[in-house]
Amino acid sequence: MKRRIVHEKVEKYLITSKTMAIYPFINQWGRVCAEIYEEGAVILVEKKPFRIIKDSCPYYGGTYDGKKDATQINLGRMCFPPIMIDTKLDIFFFPTKSPRKDSCIWLSQPHIDDIVSIDQKKVRVIFSNGMDLPIESTSAALKGKLHRAAHYRSVLLTRTNRSFNNKNKEVHLQNSDLILT
Repeated sequence: MKRRIVHEKVEKYLITSKTMAIYPFINQWGRVCAEIYEEGAVILVEKKPFRIIKDSCPYYGGTYDGKKDATQINLGRMCFPPIMIDTKLDIFFFPTKSPRKDSCIWLSQPHIDDIVSIDQKKVRVIFSNGMDLPIESTSAALKGKLHRAAHYRSVLLTRTNRSFNNKNKEVHLQNSDLILT
């Protein structure tokens, strides 16, 4: 698969539904930056991965801390909770380790097809577009985080779909009542 690689310095980036992973790297000046893996491109951004997550949250209507609190209210207290960036656009990310660590990788749950062990402490994340990314983690630990993010996504999508369907039924019933009277 061909990928477009953007080499120019990108200082601003907002997560979209095409964002699959945010991977930290050290640039030539020793600063932590991010490689953004999108469906058809790899983009280099001169920001830490955690800063990209935090800066994207307000764009979609909330703060990182508010979204983190919402996860813990819905799923209970946990270390490194998944973050719902936007339900309508199906943007759900989870950290591979403490978000405050510069080595933390952020993964988009909807884009992950599989996690395959390379060895005891390294896995390969397979994305929906066929791209793969090696990550230092045990298979069990990363699959646990993926499943937690998938569960949270399912909870929120079920609620919004139920609410949407109930709203449509009410409108439909009201319209049929008007026609029958």
